[in-house]
Amino acid sequence: MSRRDPDDRAEDEAYEELAARDLLRGRDLADVALELLHRGDEVAVHAAGRRFTGTLVHAAGNVACLGTALGTVDLHVGAATTWQVLTRQRRGGVGRAGGAASFKARLGEHEAVGTMLRMGITSPDDTLVARLAAVAIDHVVVDEPDGSRWFVPLSRLAWVLPVRT
Repeated sequence: MSRRDPDDRAEDEAYEELAARDLLRGRDLADVALELLHRGDEVAVHAAGRRFTGTLVHAAGNVACLGTALGTVDLHVGAATTWQVLTRQRRGGVGRAGGAASFKARLGEHEAVGTMLRMGITSPDDTLVARLAAVAIDHVVVDEPDGSRWFVPLSRLAWVLPVRT
C-alpha cells in the first residue's frame, strides 16, 4: 500500500477550499434562502428596520416565508434584507412544495383574500398597516383603515405580515 505525500494532501485541501469558495460566489440570495429552507436552520432576517427570527417554511424565486412567533412573514428576498444563521440544524428542514413562485405572486394571494397586512418599507424605513387594493406591474396600491391610499414600489417593499385580529 502506498502512502500519499503530505504535500499532495495539502494541495488537494487547497483545491477543495477554492472549489467551495467558487460555489459560494455563484449563488444569489434566492439560492441561499432555498438552502436555508432545506436545512431547517434558525435564521434572523433584518429588513426595513425590523428583525425577524424563525425557520423558513417556503422559498421560491424572490420570496421567502419565515415562520416566526408573530406569524408567517413574507420576505422580498434581496429588498434590503440581510440574513444571519443563528442555529445550524443537523437534520430536518423541508423541501420546496407548492406556494407562491415570487414575492409579487404572494402579494396577489394576500390581495385576493383582503388580508390586513403590516408592511415593511425601505428608504426610509417605515411600516404601514393596510390592505392591498391592487398588485400592479412595479408597485402595490394599499389602503389604510383611515382611507389613505399609498402607492409603494415593489422594490421598496421588504416584508409583509398578516395582522392578527
